[in-house]
Amino acid sequence: MSKIAERTGVIWTPDDPLDLLCVDVDGNCSESEFQGMIAINQAGRDWLTGKINITEYLDKLEYYGIPNPFEIVDDFADHVDFVISHA
Repeated sequence: MSKIAERTGVIWTPDDPLDLLCVDVDGNCSESEFQGMIAINQAGRDWLTGKINITEYLDKLEYYGIPNPFEIVDDFADHVDFVISHA
């Protein structure tokens, strides 16, 4: 089972794979946190559509303060593999 499936208790198959990568902020966030969220989510979309490579994506995650960016991508890949294997 993937870590995402373990955390949520379901085999989640979102309509948009970006939903597995996107981040959000709360309503009390600063302008820089809000802009960081937009940049991170755009980087995820760019990676999924092939506009940037995995190294560029991980660099952007690190730049915007995402801890353990390799772990996020590993979780994503594991979950995709898990869903495919149970389809």
